Amino acid sequence: MEIKVRYFGQLQEITGVKEASFTLPFDTIGSLRAHLITIYPDLKNINFKIAQDNKIDSDLSDLNGTLIDLLPPFSGG
Repeated sequence: MEIKVRYFGQLQEITGVKEASFTLPFDTIGSLRAHLITIYPDLKNINFKIAQDNKIDSDLSDLNGTLIDLLPPFSGG
């Protein structure tokens, strides 16, 4: 399955890309996160969220979406 990954905020700055496509076989959000950290080691130090098809999911969730968004840490008050 091909997935499109979009990077937002400081994650875009860290990776140097706005989006990328992957066709590797990932079965969970966590396996995708681990792969992205091997490509971009600086992501290891960031507590980013991953959303698939516009819904934030946990690392244990099955990866079945085709549009993946990497979201930087939220701040607010």
